[in-house]
Amino acid sequence: MAETKLIDYYQVLNLPTRADLSGIETAYARLSDDLMKQSEDDETYREAMQKLNEAYAVLSKPELRRDYDRAFFKGELERLEREARAAARRKNLAGNVLVGALGLVVAVQAGALLYLGGDAVAGLPGAISGKFF
Repeated sequence: MAETKLIDYYQVLNLPTRADLSGIETAYARLSDDLMKQSEDDETYREAMQKLNEAYAVLSKPELRRDYDRAFFKGELERLEREARAAARRKNLAGNVLVGALGLVVAVQAGALLYLGGDAVAGLPGAISGKFF
């Protein structure tokens, strides 16, 4: 079954998605006044007024707006969650690469010390302090 596309009520009221109740009421009043100036016999007027009333009815009530936003922005929220998970995976991978690289450096240094033999290892503390035995 195909998912139905929700009407963008914010666009109907010509509002940003973060608009508060007073902004919603102001936009509704302004747009409904503009529509009332059109002829009531005009079919586009009726459809536009119906959409405007529907948008106001949903966005002006906090519970309905919350439900609408949850459904309307569902795809956007899912995309943001996917991006956050991908960023966490990249960060984890970078940390693992760094730890692996440091482990490799330590292993190479240990191998070099073993290759140089016991005398070089015994003289290492003196070499570090600048004194040679």
